[in-house]
Amino acid sequence: MAGRLISAVFGGSQRAKQPDQGLLNSLVAVFDDNKFMKEMVDTHAPDESDVDVQALFALVENTLKGSTAIVDNVVNLNKASSTPAAIPEFKPAKEGFTPPLSTISEVTCQITCKALDTKNVRETMSSIFHELSSYSLVTKAVVTLSSLGLYYGDFWRLAQIEPSDKLAESMAVLKGLPAITKRVETQKIQVFGVLNDLIKTTLEMTRCIVEFDHDSKDVPELAKVIDIPSSVYQIIIAVLGCSIRFTDLITTTPVDESKGRDLPAFARKVNIIHHNIKRQLEDFKQKKEEIREYQRLQRLFTAPTDNVELIKALFYTKDDPQPLYIGSKKNTDKIEYLRRKNVLLLISDLKLSSHDLSILVKIYNEPKFHENHEILWIPVVDQDSEDLPNVFENLQSQMPWCSTHYPTLINKVAIRIIKEKWHFRNEPIVVVLDPQGKVESQNAMSMIRMWGFNAFPFTDGVVATLWRRRDISWFELLVNDSIAPNVREAIKSEKLIFLYGGEDTKEVHEVEVHLKKISDDGNSIVAYNVGKIQLFWTRLESCMFSMLQGKADILDPLLQDILKLYTNFKKDGGFALLTKGTRVVINTPLASSSKVLAQYDTWKKQVNVDGKTFDVALKEHHDKVVAPQTCHHFYIPNMVGYAPENVKCPVCPRVMKNIVKFECCHGAH
Repeated sequence: MAGRLISAVFGGSQRAKQPDQGLLNSLVAVFDDNKFMKEMVDTHAPDESDVDVQALFALVENTLKGSTAIVDNVVNLNKASSTPAAIPEFKPAKEGFTPPLSTISEVTCQITCKALDTKNVRETMSSIFHELSSYSLVTKAVVTLSSLGLYYGDFWRLAQIEPSDKLAESMAVLKGLPAITKRVETQKIQVFGVLNDLIKTTLEMTRCIVEFDHDSKDVPELAKVIDIPSSVYQIIIAVLGCSIRFTDLITTTPVDESKGRDLPAFARKVNIIHHNIKRQLEDFKQKKEEIREYQRLQRLFTAPTDNVELIKALFYTKDDPQPLYIGSKKNTDKIEYLRRKNVLLLISDLKLSSHDLSILVKIYNEPKFHENHEILWIPVVDQDSEDLPNVFENLQSQMPWCSTHYPTLINKVAIRIIKEKWHFRNEPIVVVLDPQGKVESQNAMSMIRMWGFNAFPFTDGVVATLWRRRDISWFELLVNDSIAPNVREAIKSEKLIFLYGGEDTKEVHEVEVHLKKISDDGNSIVAYNVGKIQLFWTRLESCMFSMLQGKADILDPLLQDILKLYTNFKKDGGFALLTKGTRVVINTPLASSSKVLAQYDTWKKQVNVDGKTFDVALKEHHDKVVAPQTCHHFYIPNMVGYAPENVKCPVCPRVMKNIVKFECCHGAH
């Protein structure tokens, strides 16, 4: 139909007031004028009554989608080969809705006649914002866009008239339609295409903030993901720019080759703003989805119906319906494979130690374990890297139990809850689930390290029972031949064993010099410097954690010995432990032991006096020269959920103070 009008109407000439070619350039500068933007936003004084912005935007969207489709067809008619624009789908108008007609009419006047009369875009912007001061921020943008839609749509509706409609044809001439439909004015047609795309972009920008305004109401914590005041300000500038250039193009004048040259720069600026708003909306949608998923998983983690439901929540099962990889079978399976089983969730990064891995493999190979138990590895990888696939596959190949194809299948929101609810940091944890999904142990890793399969089925109740056995030697549990070669034989023979370590290498060397002197004097002491052995510290912390899991009394001598050793190193920078077999002789800071050993010539005279043995004489001298500390304290590693509260001092009846300390050893103790 547009073609009929184009071929029928060529004549007519009308002079209209032409806009200043510099107006668009002035508007580009206004985009980034933060001071002026603040002045405009400060006019905001909304009243309680406001417009149904969703209903109004639906009408604007119908109007602009319809009119831009007409322009696309007009532009395409001037091309050698063209495809008609798709007919847009129109949304039904909301029944009973009445737009703010007088305001739209006034703003239409502001963005057309008055903008050209004043030739001052800041003055026009100020007039628009004052006219819209009582409306909500988003409504300001939609009302302004409505004014453009009415102006633009009314004009282009006439492009669809039949040649027989003389009234419409006359109106088309009066509105300047022939000036933009003549085939000879190809340049003007091209500019119209750029302007039409710019109007589509402005419509999309407005749609973004309307959608955000509606969808963010129930997530107030995300209310500022998009800067609405700034976005509204920018949209109104874009609308004003479109209106100014449109008015210029529909003016019937001889072709001006400079016409529209400022439009591409303006369009580029609007496109950048649209890109940012669109990205912010996508970011908002993702964050809102994560919040909803987080809330769902929180409910699920708190009250699961069974273990399969909970474990499914750990994976992106939509991406892969068979996310399990079963190492022993070298095949994949659904999560349902784990139904009615007790599942040990091994949660770790890709730095799982060979020691931990070997213990778990031994447990997994126990026939009793396979009766109703399974291990599932949940790899937690915060950052991707080039060698990630190789590292992952290498570690996975050593696991006969269940894992996943790739770390990206693990639900990121679930990882967040794992960190919050199960307190996963960097160290591996083992969460034990029964078939109903109930957590039997929030972290069984410590008991597994300390007791191996003896802690089966790895519940908190089992570890409490194990520690209640009075024949337990924490020293024998702590130190094995991997840490101190042949220590088992030394324990069995009830030899004197000197365990030590420290950060001060000079102090460590002095202790070793004293020990050599004592050994050269005919005293048999088996000495081990374990201060730099990571496995020793891992087992020491596991020992403490395991005892606290078992609800051990903090005043229990067993636990006090362990805490004292740990504290000596953490507070004083070094420790020394002398035992006879498994019986503790002294448990003291390294500096104190160095002082006692240096005075060997003084206290060795007491050996064999009144039946005193070497270890008794050493302890008596230690207790004599090492003054007791004014304050008694001990350190506990990060054990969220198990750290004791209201602890009574083992020396006096007072309750001890709880002081939080943060520490980083950069991967070494």
